[in-house]
Amino acid sequence: MNFRLKSKKHIWVVALITLFLISVSLLIYEREVSLWNNGDNKLLDYFYRLTVRYGYGPTPSFSPGIVYLNITEETYDYFGKNYLDRRDLAPLNHGLRSVGAEGIVYDIIFARASSPEADAAFADSIDSAGNIYLPIAFALSDHPAKFSWKQDQSHEHMRSAMLGTPVEKGTARPFYAGKAMMQNSDFITKAAGSGNITAQADPDSKYRHITMITKVDDHFLPAFALAIFMDRSRVSMDDIIVEWGDRIILPATPANFLDNDVIIPIDDRGRTFIPYVNIRGKDFRQMSVHHFLNHIKNPDLMGNLLDFFEGNYVFVADIAVGTSDLGYTPLEPDVPLVNIHTSMLNALLTNTFYTKLKSNTTLIHMIMIIVFLGIAASFRSSWILYITALSIATLLPIFTWYQIINFTLFPLFTLFLPFAATFAFLVIFLEISTSRERAFIKNTFGRYVPEKVVEELLAKPEMISLGGEERVVSILFSDIRGFTSISESMSPTALVRLLNEFFTEMSEIIMKNDGIIDKFQGDAIMAEFGMPIPGADHADKAVSTAIKMLHRLSELKEEWKESDFPELSCRIGINTGKVIVGNMGSRTVMDYTVMGDAVNLASRLEGANKFYGTSLIISEFTLAMLTPFRFKTRILDYVKVKGKQNAVKIFEVYGINEPEESSEKEKIIVQGESITRREEKTDIQDEKYYTLYDRGFNSYLAKNLSDASVFFSKALALRPYDQAASLMLERLSAIDESKINDKSWEPSVSLHSK
Repeated sequence: MNFRLKSKKHIWVVALITLFLISVSLLIYEREVSLWNNGDNKLLDYFYRLTVRYGYGPTPSFSPGIVYLNITEETYDYFGKNYLDRRDLAPLNHGLRSVGAEGIVYDIIFARASSPEADAAFADSIDSAGNIYLPIAFALSDHPAKFSWKQDQSHEHMRSAMLGTPVEKGTARPFYAGKAMMQNSDFITKAAGSGNITAQADPDSKYRHITMITKVDDHFLPAFALAIFMDRSRVSMDDIIVEWGDRIILPATPANFLDNDVIIPIDDRGRTFIPYVNIRGKDFRQMSVHHFLNHIKNPDLMGNLLDFFEGNYVFVADIAVGTSDLGYTPLEPDVPLVNIHTSMLNALLTNTFYTKLKSNTTLIHMIMIIVFLGIAASFRSSWILYITALSIATLLPIFTWYQIINFTLFPLFTLFLPFAATFAFLVIFLEISTSRERAFIKNTFGRYVPEKVVEELLAKPEMISLGGEERVVSILFSDIRGFTSISESMSPTALVRLLNEFFTEMSEIIMKNDGIIDKFQGDAIMAEFGMPIPGADHADKAVSTAIKMLHRLSELKEEWKESDFPELSCRIGINTGKVIVGNMGSRTVMDYTVMGDAVNLASRLEGANKFYGTSLIISEFTLAMLTPFRFKTRILDYVKVKGKQNAVKIFEVYGINEPEESSEKEKIIVQGESITRREEKTDIQDEKYYTLYDRGFNSYLAKNLSDASVFFSKALALRPYDQAASLMLERLSAIDESKINDKSWEPSVSLHSK
């Protein structure tokens, strides 16, 4: 995996995409008070069900506990009526009081009067019990609205005994009560307390949230469960602190029964998440009203009833078919809505609430995800982006689970949206960028490198740096000897045919050896090895290619005799060193090429062949990277390139020591002599020549000029045509031996021309 960065242009585009998506996120945050949406709710339903299933959810309160006392179809049969007669409920209230119920909570609004006898009996039972709670319901408005007050005892009782003015902090967007469905005044005035029973479903009709306080003109009324808990704790509405968008605080003071502050997380509308304990039947114990009334008559069962009800809050609700208010919760469908209020009272008793991640914290998470993906998309390897995306996609649900079991709600869907959008944008951009890159690679390298190399580059484009990088490569320069005179002797058409055939043959050899043809310049070829795909054996490939080129040219000479083409000979120079590799040129015309001193030296070595009468010269830097003993070489000279201070050893390659794929004898022509691929075919006389030349040059370096002259003379006797030995003898004769020990003397010669 390549951890190098892409080009600056690519990074700029990624940065712009990242900034654009961050700006969109900030704009949404600016326009929307809450970043939560229904997608978050639906995903959290799944996680919430898992927490309940595996025991990580809320637990039921035990002291006091909560009990359902249900009015069912059988209860109506027991009473022998198809309506709820309040005379039948009076004994229920007395019975519950006798078994020590902490509170009797009706999930029923007795709005209208019935028979005077029934109402009086029910009112008396409420009054005598002293712990009965009756709800009221509101028509709620999102916007400020005046409450519709009626001139009756119920409304007056609400005004005087039920409303309060908490301490408010922050920006509020409360729900406003427009009008109320009140309890009968005979009942509400005798009840221990009352609160708002109205619950609003989310857009998908599920009951997940409840409004904890509702504004009634300039005052507030608590939710039903909160009112019951406040009455138990002796906390008034004027005592509580409301930090809108954050929490409601019920402070523990010496004047109330709280040991610690009770903190209820709320949004800016005063809503909190309903912490359902379990599905109905697994949350709290329950009994039917008619069973209770039967059991209360039996003294033998009184002990059981005390165990069941004593010290508990008993919720009386009508769950008979056709009369019950049913709704969907995150845990189950078609459940009596009394579950909302039992769950909220349980949360207050156990001080167990779910905190939603704040919108500003959500925004920070959102920006972090976008930035991480943007950074990942800036690397050369696309796999870094995909692995980062996979990691985020995996960690988001894991983190959601971790948060919810610690009673924090994490907006998974809200964060997944920018994650998916950012990933999609970046992938689309990368696909477009990759397509262009693939097209560029095909157009740039397809004509100059083998198809297998192009395919490898397409599979791993990070292997090349189009923006420029420093790399060690081997550079090959080839030039036709005497091309000027050849071109003057041929017609333009014939000359083009000759060059095309020559270039075609040479190009195939270069590309088969993983070389890249940089350019054709007149009769010259410039090629590189070790790019675009790096490789440790680029020097071997360059020298092997040169040998094959010279051998193929000797074969072409025979073939061209029938075409009346002139005989061609070529000179090759190879150097290895650091160069700058990249896409260079103007804005409209660019080439993938190299530049640097190593290129200049390779060109000089190609030209040096004409001074030494050789066909293939390499530098000491190339020799150092060759496989030891694979090629036959001999030192030629110490040379200085124009503009450079340090001399460079140069060598002639005159053979190869190991057989390669072909068993055919391959030759390169050097001054009428041939060097072969196989050591056993090398002429003994040639070996003597190279040995004498090496000894002569070593004597020259040791400043033993007389011995050097002897060795070079013997070498020249073996090869009278040898320019290298002749040059060395001429140089020796020109040296003033009296100055040879001066510091200014050095054995190198300058290469001033190519």
